[in-house]
Amino acid sequence: MDRPPVQQGTVCGSWDMKDRLGTGGFGNVCLYQNRDTGELIAIKSCRLELSSKNKDRWCQEIQIMKRRRVRGRGGDPTRRDATRPEDETRRDAGKVVHKIIDLGYAKDLDQGSLCTSFVGTLQYLAPELFENKPYTVTVDYWSFGTMIFECIAGFRPFLHNMQPFTWHEKIKKKDPKHIYAYEEMSGEIRFSQHLPQPNNLCSIMVEQLETWLQLVLNWDPQQRGGGLDNPSGRPQCFVLMDHILNLKIVHILNMTSAKILSFLLQPDESLHSLQSSIERETGIATCNQELLLEMGVSLDPRKPASQCVIEGVRGWDSYMVYLFDKSKTAYEGPFQPRHLSECVNYIVQDSKALLPILQLRKVWAEAVHYVSGLKEDYSRLFQGQRAAMLSLLRYNTNLTKMKNTMVSASQQLEAKLQFFKKSIEIDLERYSDQMAFGISSEKMLRAWREMEDRAVGCAKAGEISFLDDQIMGLHTEIVELQRSPYARRQGDVMELLEQRAIELYKQLKPRPPDNGYSDSTEMVKTIVLTVQGQDKVLKELFGHLSRLLGCKQKIIDLLPQIEMTVNNIKEADNSLMQMQAKRQREIWHLLKIACTQSSARSLGPSSLENPSPPRTSGWADPNSPQALSSMLIPKDKSKYDAFFILSLSNICYCTCRLKGIFHLLH
Repeated sequence: MDRPPVQQGTVCGSWDMKDRLGTGGFGNVCLYQNRDTGELIAIKSCRLELSSKNKDRWCQEIQIMKRRRVRGRGGDPTRRDATRPEDETRRDAGKVVHKIIDLGYAKDLDQGSLCTSFVGTLQYLAPELFENKPYTVTVDYWSFGTMIFECIAGFRPFLHNMQPFTWHEKIKKKDPKHIYAYEEMSGEIRFSQHLPQPNNLCSIMVEQLETWLQLVLNWDPQQRGGGLDNPSGRPQCFVLMDHILNLKIVHILNMTSAKILSFLLQPDESLHSLQSSIERETGIATCNQELLLEMGVSLDPRKPASQCVIEGVRGWDSYMVYLFDKSKTAYEGPFQPRHLSECVNYIVQDSKALLPILQLRKVWAEAVHYVSGLKEDYSRLFQGQRAAMLSLLRYNTNLTKMKNTMVSASQQLEAKLQFFKKSIEIDLERYSDQMAFGISSEKMLRAWREMEDRAVGCAKAGEISFLDDQIMGLHTEIVELQRSPYARRQGDVMELLEQRAIELYKQLKPRPPDNGYSDSTEMVKTIVLTVQGQDKVLKELFGHLSRLLGCKQKIIDLLPQIEMTVNNIKEADNSLMQMQAKRQREIWHLLKIACTQSSARSLGPSSLENPSPPRTSGWADPNSPQALSSMLIPKDKSKYDAFFILSLSNICYCTCRLKGIFHLLH
């Protein structure tokens, strides 16, 4: 006899029973939560007074599960899809992972083993099990395929509203490639080789999984699984599954259209090849494509396209890459709306239309899928906006570094200019004092005056106030963008509406389907509010995104100007140092001439009686034999001494100035 079912609220030590997840051939699977830690576990308990034979089966199942060391959560996948997936599955590294703990048989069978008895959930049984025929391990292929189909579509593949013994006769003559059967309102049975819509698979995965489902949902147990593969010797269904799991598919969210594109990457495919495919799909030229990862990092053109795919994360919900069009900064839409299925559109057009409960369950399930999809669309677009913000901050960091380099170079140039101006001012002053009775050169004097004028041009290169003002304005704008409420997630209302849609569906599901009818007023109201909510948050999101991208473009336009200014400052600095070095060489050359002529005077008074011409109009080459004759030498001995003393003073002054130059250089 059956034991009474475990009731919600049952207590076992520190564990409270929260929900029943499902019922199998032997027992119930219930959800328990620890009152102290909040931990959730699923426990399968026997609900029968077991015979000796069944007790052996039960113990065998336990031992097999122990050996397999599988952990996870059980229950009816239909029930799981009706609630929040994260409530009924484990999360590994932030990803939702469904883990199957038992297909219902728990038999240690190999490819050729036969068995004549079964236990398990009837809705997932292979056809031969209803005919009491010997069976092999291929019965598990059917069950596994049924569950995979249900995870994709939300319902079982063959007349899911009928009892197994009822649909068995209707499905037995299906084509081997048929993976889906449904009953129309007229009662006619329709078959299909394709997965039903809506589902969350990209087109690449749909094609691959349809081929796989055709192998495992073959009615003929001998053909099911596709036979053994050569040369591996493994069933073809497992070989194909390995192939599917190892596909590298990149998902590109086009932020200009809010549309997701999926591409199958070939081994060692280049990023340029991927961008060419994107250009064909979107019309965005390769040169205008900016592809950002979630952290705002641009893809590296030197690396292969596989940098888009994170190892170990596969499938539709894998890593997303965000596509921006660099030729535009205003993202305004209009965006293509999410597809509304025919049956959901029917209740939207007439929310008060009465439909049978059985039919309404499917319609409302699709309505929940639609509402959840709207929320997910916003979530992905918000993540794209966040990637754009992180990219902007990276550009801003680069802008700040370049600004600091520019300011530092400008300050160094200003210091050298001040030194140069003061230096040449003193030199000209000293030159004026001694030119009447010392060595002089009109050409050198003109050259120094020209240096003064050129220094003014050097000073203009160091004027950065205009750029500095623009940079400060951009910093302020970026801070405002970061502080804006639209920089934070705004989807709370949509999440509440998603929960509302799920609750409506859960309330409908337990209602008896026989002769029951209901309208869809509340569900349609939820759909309308979700659409309106999405319109509002998307308008705010794309308005903020446009301002963000506009700010980024300003930085992109400003960076070359800063780079050019830094180069101009460096050129001015280099020119200034060359002028200073040239003047330094001229002064030392004057001193050399003075010292040489002083030595010549010491040879005798006759040398002073034949002075050189009074003054030269040009600056003589120091290597020329006529260099000495081009200089003025004082006739008066006291003036000569004064000139010599002045020359020594200039030597000391020049030495100090050189030390200052060396200090600046280092």
